[in-house]
Amino acid sequence: MKKTSLVLLASSLLLVLVACGGFVYTTVGGTVTGLGNSTTSGGTLVLRNEGNFVQQLTVDGPFSFKVASNASYTISVATQPAQVNCAVANGTGTMTSDAAVTNIAVTCVPKVPVIATVSGLTAGSLLLYNNANVNLDALTFTTNIAGTFSYYIPNGSAYAVTIGLQPAAQTCTVQNGSGTASTTNPQLAANVLVNCVPSVPVSVIITGLGSGKSVVLANGADSLTEGANGTFTFANSVLDGQPYAVTVTTQPVGQTCTVVGGSGTARLSNPTGASNIQVNCI
Repeated sequence: MKKTSLVLLASSLLLVLVACGGFVYTTVGGTVTGLGNSTTSGGTLVLRNEGNFVQQLTVDGPFSFKVASNASYTISVATQPAQVNCAVANGTGTMTSDAAVTNIAVTCVPKVPVIATVSGLTAGSLLLYNNANVNLDALTFTTNIAGTFSYYIPNGSAYAVTIGLQPAAQTCTVQNGSGTASTTNPQLAANVLVNCVPSVPVSVIITGLGSGKSVVLANGADSLTEGANGTFTFANSVLDGQPYAVTVTTQPVGQTCTVVGGSGTARLSNPTGASNIQVNCI
């Protein structure tokens, strides 16, 4: 009788605590599959609950969050891993007792790697972006090799490889750079080709610019902002036989800068013409 009375008392206290605002806590969780193990990893998965508490996972296995026994819960993906895409099933609900919830399933499936192969690079460094540098996904090349972007692309989503920064005295172009990632045909995204060829740098010599002032120059879509006198080179060189035309787009305060010899045709056989552009400020 004594033992039965203690059990009834404990049950009554539990019901009172739950009724008074959920001071009894239990767990809500489940299992992650497809993320990887100690030898094969898809990256770091970050899960979040309704209270913005997070958990980081790098391998398959169980997970759980604390939750009040009478509260609602929502488990979602806060950050997708780099190489797999994870979805949550049974992630929302409302607790009706202090029994733990263990049926939340987080299933991860492979994403598609985007691989770029560079040829013709002779010096300097080439910077590539994927999807306009979303997730800071960038690759830097200093030699002619193949490189894989860190963030893989979910099946059915788009990828678009672009030039972030051209190497000095070269122009690189992208072939097969955009498309839709497919897990049934991943070779499409692995066939991005970047070819670099010699080109002519465009340089200006600024004189007369006052202290603390700046001038903005342009060569087509290429912009150059400088706050000192000296020789400066635009980021993008010009292909052999193509025109260049340097202009002032923003004058320094209280001064006027004029361009001398700012237009012409780029020639690999005589590159000095594009590197001897005078910008005189008075």
